[in-house]
Amino acid sequence: MIAALLLLRGNVGRPGAGVCPIRGHSNVQGDRTMGIDEKPSAAFLDRLREVFDFEPPRRPGLDTVGAIEAMLAGRARVFVGIGGNFAAAAPDTEATHRALRQCELTVHVSTKFNRSHVVHGRRALLLP
Repeated sequence: MIAALLLLRGNVGRPGAGVCPIRGHSNVQGDRTMGIDEKPSAAFLDRLREVFDFEPPRRPGLDTVGAIEAMLAGRARVFVGIGGNFAAAAPDTEATHRALRQCELTVHVSTKFNRSHVVHGRRALLLP
């Protein structure tokens, strides 16, 4: 509907007045544009330190597959999900469910209930 309205108004094709899609789901397009990266650059971390006056961790984190492997191996015992549907969106659903169920704690910060919320560790929190 928004695109149709913009077409009717003549906005499409005019510099600075076209459709501006808001990129959404992290599993679809990745979070790199907003600074969520398991291996952030030194330049990004330096700027983060300058702007927010704290020393961010410098050790690389884990991507989705690495996090699932770490949970299965017992190296990661807590899962924190901020939005999204990790259990359904990860590449191997069976392994992901097994990994989440092995966690001591799973925490989901979400505005809409989804399948990931019912696949949880020994203790679970679902926060609005």
